[in-house]
Amino acid sequence: MAIQSMGNENITVADEVNILKRPGFEAIPITLDSTAFTSGVCKAGAPIGANGVIKNDKNCIGILLHDVLQTRPQGTILKKAYVRDAVITEHYGTEIDAAAKAALPMIVFE
Repeated sequence: MAIQSMGNENITVADEVNILKRPGFEAIPITLDSTAFTSGVCKAGAPIGANGVIKNDKNCIGILLHDVLQTRPQGTILKKAYVRDAVITEHYGTEIDAAAKAALPMIVFE
């Protein structure tokens, strides 16, 4: 049997951002659409709509809990939680729209 060299891949991962303000939350799994990724990552705090697309409007169904890489597009969206609005704006890069916040009555933005 021939010996094969084992390949490796280097990826750069930023520190994990914590958008949660307090412990305790309810969330559901979701597979993100390829359009949700910018430079291979969809950042935590992104407002997610049905079918895993980014929807910063009244069609938002949850907030992405953690950064998700495009190579593994499975993520978790918050349905009920207390979140840090300033951290989301800083990390995601865009403020969550008032219509998106209104569509998420069980998420408290502090």
